[in-house]
Amino acid sequence: MEHIKNTTNLIGIKDPNIKILLVLKHQSHMEIQAKLDYTAPPCPHCQGRMIKYDFQRPSKIPILDIQGMPTLLRLKKRRFQCKTCRKVSVAQTSLVKKNCQISQPIWKKITQYHTEKLTNTAIARRLHISVSAVQRKLNQFEFKESWDQLPCLLSWDEFARNKGKLAFIAQDMETKKIIALLENNRQITIKNHFYKYSRRTREKVKMVTVDMSGAYIPLIRKLFPNAQIVLDRFHIVQHLARAMMTTRIAIMKEFDQKSLPYRAMKNHWKILQKDSRKLSKKSFYSRTFRQTLTPREVVQKTLDLSPELRFYYDLYQLLLFHFQEKRVAEFFRIDSR
Repeated sequence: MEHIKNTTNLIGIKDPNIKILLVLKHQSHMEIQAKLDYTAPPCPHCQGRMIKYDFQRPSKIPILDIQGMPTLLRLKKRRFQCKTCRKVSVAQTSLVKKNCQISQPIWKKITQYHTEKLTNTAIARRLHISVSAVQRKLNQFEFKESWDQLPCLLSWDEFARNKGKLAFIAQDMETKKIIALLENNRQITIKNHFYKYSRRTREKVKMVTVDMSGAYIPLIRKLFPNAQIVLDRFHIVQHLARAMMTTRIAIMKEFDQKSLPYRAMKNHWKILQKDSRKLSKKSFYSRTFRQTLTPREVVQKTLDLSPELRFYYDLYQLLLFHFQEKRVAEFFRIDSR
């Protein structure tokens, strides 16, 4: 616990050489006018005697908010001149680093926000600084990697970054800790990363979850010989939904575009994609059927227009039911024929 002695410490200004001259409250922000002044130190160039010169042009330094308002510190720094070499230097303070215009409390706050689920834009907006400053702080982080241990349960996935380019991420399934974050999802990149672990360490991995892409499966078997490969639940449901959508579109195109079956399958496709157990009971006006109906009634009316669609819809709902209830035997026993 730190004992706060005065107002300057309260607002994050701990340098005793900074003296507040004036505080102005504008409509959009707070402005603190202050000066930095102290006894002339030895010359940093020749160690000669320095004298006080003039004050530098006020620096605009953002600090933490006061009263919930953005706060700007206009700090005039004392300049010193050496009587021997005639060189001029500027007073230094612990509040900001040399040649920097952002205060140390702001940098610490950026670090804190980076540990939370906030984007760079959101952090910049909260602290009233540029996004590039937040990104620079993120680039300074160094992660010490340990190559002698891996979690027993791994999760592999890919995500879009840098204008749609895919990157690779590996996580501990239990703790959600990030194990690997690679710039791309190429097999050679993934292989080179995990080959940094010894074979004994990789043999301790018991399970790896992946999406339904077959590209990762041979690689996982090679890297983790004792691991069981499990398909991610989200991607299985996503695959079922895509299959249902493809089937619905194919059946829909067999009808005339102005016909009722075509318009019903097209306009109410979102309802047909949902789990039937989660359909809302709230009524709404359907322009397709020109009457007020519940989502369940819309489904029944649409299925009555196509026996083929009814068959595949019932199959889709049955697969969803067995999958959500974790009825493995029943799920694999279903025959679409």
